Amino acid sequence: MSDLVLKSLDVVNFRSIRGHVHAPLDAKVVIVHGENGAGKTSLLSALELALTGGVQSLQRADPAYEKQLLHRSASDGRVLLRAVAGTSEHNFRADLNPQGAHSVDALDEKLAAFFRERSFLPQSLLGQLLQIYQDAGSDAASPLAQFVGKLLGLDRLDALEAGLKALIDVRNVRKNVDGWLVAENERARLDRLLAEQRKARRVFDEQIQTILAELTTLCTSLDIPVKVHEELLDRLADELGDERDADAFALLADQQRRLASIRREISDARSATGENAPIPATGSDEATRNFALWEAEHGARVSTIRSRVEAALPDLSMPSEPSQFAEEALKRLRTEQGQQSDRANQARIDIRRHAVALDERDVAVRQRDTIDDEVSRLSSSAGSLGSALAELTSFIADDVCPVCDRDFREVSGVTLSEHVHGKIRTLSASSERLLLLGRARSEVQVTIERLDREVESIAARMLGEEALAEVDRHLATTERLIAELEGLSEVLQEGGRLRAADIAARRAVSEAQSRHVSLAAARETLSSFARSVGAAAIEEGESFEAAASRVDQLLGTQAARLERRLSMRRRGTDLVATIRSAMARRQDADIQIAADLEAWNRAEQALGRAQILRDQGVAIRNAVDKVRSAIIRREFNDRLNRVWRDLFVRLAPSEPFVPAFRIPVSSTQRLQPKLITEHRDGGDAGGTPGAMLSAGNLNTAALTLFIALHLSVPKELPWLILDDPVQSMDDVHIAHFAALLRTLSKEHGRQIMIAVHDRQLFEYLRLELSPAFPDDSLLTLELSRGARRDSVCVSRRLSFKEETALFAA
Repeated sequence: MSDLVLKSLDVVNFRSIRGHVHAPLDAKVVIVHGENGAGKTSLLSALELALTGGVQSLQRADPAYEKQLLHRSASDGRVLLRAVAGTSEHNFRADLNPQGAHSVDALDEKLAAFFRERSFLPQSLLGQLLQIYQDAGSDAASPLAQFVGKLLGLDRLDALEAGLKALIDVRNVRKNVDGWLVAENERARLDRLLAEQRKARRVFDEQIQTILAELTTLCTSLDIPVKVHEELLDRLADELGDERDADAFALLADQQRRLASIRREISDARSATGENAPIPATGSDEATRNFALWEAEHGARVSTIRSRVEAALPDLSMPSEPSQFAEEALKRLRTEQGQQSDRANQARIDIRRHAVALDERDVAVRQRDTIDDEVSRLSSSAGSLGSALAELTSFIADDVCPVCDRDFREVSGVTLSEHVHGKIRTLSASSERLLLLGRARSEVQVTIERLDREVESIAARMLGEEALAEVDRHLATTERLIAELEGLSEVLQEGGRLRAADIAARRAVSEAQSRHVSLAAARETLSSFARSVGAAAIEEGESFEAAASRVDQLLGTQAARLERRLSMRRRGTDLVATIRSAMARRQDADIQIAADLEAWNRAEQALGRAQILRDQGVAIRNAVDKVRSAIIRREFNDRLNRVWRDLFVRLAPSEPFVPAFRIPVSSTQRLQPKLITEHRDGGDAGGTPGAMLSAGNLNTAALTLFIALHLSVPKELPWLILDDPVQSMDDVHIAHFAALLRTLSKEHGRQIMIAVHDRQLFEYLRLELSPAFPDDSLLTLELSRGARRDSVCVSRRLSFKEETALFAA
């Protein structure tokens, strides 16, 4: 928009401007005049608000400035700026309300920033400009850095430098580069994991070597010819699993058990009877005859009662011995008797209680019906009506009803107050009776529900008449059996005793015969067994104990040797299994180490490639810094300082100290400008402009710096707007300043807009900047306002007129 020309500005109720002000701006030069407070700064601020959507100088002073933009006497306002570019017209607008300003149409952010920094110099910024650039710093967002970027077109270099800046510090690289921190963490994790895995593998190796040494000792003791090695574990396992020692140990254990059996038989035979003890005769056994007599006399009766008991108790198995049978049968029958008796008694109790509960429930139901009938005859609203009448008695003063205004004496002989009180007593008694009946009905209802549950419970468990009769019959049978068994108790006890004596006599004869025979053969048996196990036979005169002890000692020695060998074989088998397990874990560790080592190599290679790229990026950034710094030093020290020097010298020709920016000549990666003053005659640099220049020349230095910055960058907006820039200037400075403005307007194509408060200066500038050729133009705007009237803007347009008087002369 380098050809965009301001056309007009309409301001309504903005800051000190009250009402509507229309200011034409379509001229090469626009001069605004007004007394202090007339609205010059407000007019230029309105222009900035329309173009950028904000007022930068006010924002520096108060962040909440937007609430103060609307004139205090108005409820709304607006700012409308019109501009033309060729044949097209552009409108910029902002609306005002008590909460602030709302920008409707404005320049884009880039042009708005150019306007604020290069085209518009507010009055409040003039005295701060040098300090702003002196304290701007060296970051990319500072005003000076932005100016340098625009001046030299270093956007690409700046972007390249900013983009590669994070590569300098590896901590920033971890934040900005996806995967860098992940790769580092993965490598560190794999380092720790590989160290732990290698340590575990060494432990497995040490464990395997220790077990192999122990296994070598065992194989030597067992005379196993196989060499102990990891590759020969299968052969070692086969040798250690040989069953010959186990078979020999099993055979030896059988021999020891046989010897023990022979020794027990000899001992039992010799302890029970002597070697010459006589064998008792069976035919003389009186116990057998006595039991036979008892069996002939009582056997049939006992058999009959046994059958009846087994029929009564089919699930039980009775002992065959008579006395035990009697004891067990009586115990079981008495238990059954008690259970059947309890069941019959409970059944009769349930039958009686069921009938009583039904009667009680019928009585309760009738009582509930009676209560319900009485409740239905009582009014449910008796209590409410009684309360209402009680409230009404306070309004009864005589016999005239306070509700219907009728005299109660016309219908009754009693007074109205007595009649109402009687009615209240009746209603209160009905209410109390209704409450008592409600409580009584609740109690009766609870009783009915309890009786219903009880009737249902009894009916569910109550026995029928046939079942009860069956229980009674079974109970009578059980009682008869108990009585009969109790009557036969002595007979059964006698039969048991006789039967036990018969059995004992028969067993004694059998054992005596067996011992005499076995004792005769025991010596030959023990002698044969001794020869079979490799010991000497029993010698003549050698006792059983001596021979058995000798053979037992031999077998014990052989058993101890075989047990040691079996224990070593089991230990060897366990060691082989442990070695195999350790080898398997070591192999798993080797596989995992190989996989993790491959992953570690990938992470290391990735970090290596990334580090190469980082080094290349740092090298590129250093090269960019060197080129950028060289360009900045050359252009900044020469170009900008030259333009600033020319402008300052033109406005202040007698000032010996000239302000300038100084950037170090040595290579630096940071933009570090410094404001200094240089003497016209040369020599060392002086101090800052604030220390070397007067107040007027300091103002001139700030004004010329702004114009130099404006002229040093490409013309994006052809405007130069100045708010009262000639403060503290003398006549010489003002004359040179007017000549400078004329040059900017006539030769550089800038649209100049300047606001002044001094009347003489206004008239002087109007004369100096008057049109000098046909296309030239000048507009003057005079602002005024009153305490109770709207602001007024009077415009006057001056056009070029050819001077004919000089031609005539």
